[in-house]
Amino acid sequence: MSTAALAVSDYCERSAAGLWAEPLNAFSNLAFLLAAVLIAWRLWHNAPRQWDVWLLAILSAAIAIGSFLWHTLATPWSEWADVIPIGLFIAVFLLAFLRRVVRWPWPAVLAGFALFQAVNGIALASLPADALNGSVFYLPTWAGLLLITVYCRFTRRPGAPALLGMLGIFSISLLLRTVDPLVCAVFPAGTHFAWHLLNALLLYRAMRLLVD
Repeated sequence: MSTAALAVSDYCERSAAGLWAEPLNAFSNLAFLLAAVLIAWRLWHNAPRQWDVWLLAILSAAIAIGSFLWHTLATPWSEWADVIPIGLFIAVFLLAFLRRVVRWPWPAVLAGFALFQAVNGIALASLPADALNGSVFYLPTWAGLLLITVYCRFTRRPGAPALLGMLGIFSISLLLRTVDPLVCAVFPAGTHFAWHLLNALLLYRAMRLLVD
């Protein structure tokens, strides 16, 4: 069995091999596509020149496709199709947010971005990849969201209330991703699909923050 197949078998819903062994985990990714469509509609009518948000909408759709492929095919390349758009979305959002909402000059934006990437790399290299059911991959992003929320709150930036809501959504979704294998005995479908649904809401609110 491949490394990818072993990884995907860790999800509670997948109790057997097969393309449709994770129907909830697979089709809950439609929420990411819905988020992309809703933002694209808003951009088309209100802010058609915001190229960075257009890119985020495209990446949200790519997350839907990549995660769907991962939860159906469970191949090494489909795992990359799952994680690469997520990483790109986080990177593009951070750059756009620091520039357009926090209004830092480009040197400060690039310095903050480089610092996040360095901390992210160190954390991922230092912690076991399977810690917290693999949710360790997202801990630097959660910490980064916490830091910018606190910063915007104390500097009275207009995005602070929205960021606080996003932090709450991400905290709950991360918890649901982490406990997925622990609930199999009482809830065979698991909670990973809820991670998808809440993260789609998170991405939508993140894009809305830039459009508004």
